[in-house]
Amino acid sequence: MANTIGTPTVVDARSQFQGFFERMWSVKATITDQDAIALTDTMRLSLTVPGVALGDVVIGFSITNDLSDGTDQCIMQCYVTAADTVVAQFTADAGQYAVGDLNNAVVRILIGRPTW
Repeated sequence: MANTIGTPTVVDARSQFQGFFERMWSVKATITDQDAIALTDTMRLSLTVPGVALGDVVIGFSITNDLSDGTDQCIMQCYVTAADTVVAQFTADAGQYAVGDLNNAVVRILIGRPTW
């Protein structure tokens, strides 16, 4: 299984959103080698983000590639799964998502630790 993502660039900040988050991480990583994703199958890419913990919130995420190649579609989700670990998940929604369609795509994730 070739699915790989590069080492993320992480920026750890404090006191954003008028104090609603005590700590924030801005993550940026590039997908380098992606296998085809069969219909309704899921590909998960784990990222090491030092300092994140269960209960931290993924505020937003984006990708530089189009997740629809005309006939095939892919759904993206991101979430914290454990201490120091964030997962970017891709699920083929309409047909098989072609091999290499996500190669060189840049994934950006914003994570926050709520103060409440």
